[in-house]
Amino acid sequence: MVIDPGFGQGRPVVAADRVAVKAITGLWEAGESVEDVAYDFAMTPEQVDALCRAVVRLAS
Repeated sequence: MVIDPGFGQGRPVVAADRVAVKAITGLWEAGESVEDVAYDFAMTPEQVDALCRAVVRLAS
């Protein structure tokens, strides 16, 4: 996860492909499975799980 003021209006994005973190976590928060979210964004379920856990940790 990176924050780049020149991309995504300074919002966090996944470094590898510049997908907005909120796009990924939004689907997960809406009840999509980690596997489905991973498939949608060409990530592994482990990557999605780690990202969602990191976001939850940062929010608390």
